[in-house]
Amino acid sequence: MEHPAYVDLLTHTWDMLADIATTKTASGTITLATVDTNDQPQACVVVLRSVDPEHQILQFHTDADSLKFRSLRHNPKAQILVWNETVSIQLRLSVEVNLRQDAESQALWRQVPSPSQVAYGKHPATGAVISGPFDYRTLSSQDKFVVVECHVTKIDYLSLKAEHFRAVFEKEDSWSGKWISP
Repeated sequence: MEHPAYVDLLTHTWDMLADIATTKTASGTITLATVDTNDQPQACVVVLRSVDPEHQILQFHTDADSLKFRSLRHNPKAQILVWNETVSIQLRLSVEVNLRQDAESQALWRQVPSPSQVAYGKHPATGAVISGPFDYRTLSSQDKFVVVECHVTKIDYLSLKAEHFRAVFEKEDSWSGKWISP
């Protein structure tokens, strides 16, 4: 089997991410791994909202009261995991995040459909202990809306097809790529 070129794998990575960001179903999600303020690993699913291959940026939204927000404020390094079952590809993306509550995030807030705005702002705050499963109110608060910009620093591309192969791309190496043992 002829091995794929690095440039093909890098292009394929960004194409897969763009497909995820434009999907309006559960397959539009990615797994985010962070470390919380107690140095405990945390993983959750987030909806990938946009992809900028030119600047190597992924974007999702979160609530300012969420554990992921507090974790990322404490340590802005995280990892994103993507599994594409159709092509048997696993991507692990190392990222450094920028938490945005600025004019750009305010403009994005206006694009969030009203029914989805209720995901941002709750009373009591997200993560607070409550008496029953529905003992909270949604507030639809722009003040709690945070745009999370993920600046990709490393891509680990693993193909689990019949013949496994793996490549790593790092920003500090100008995304040149190298083969590594799967």
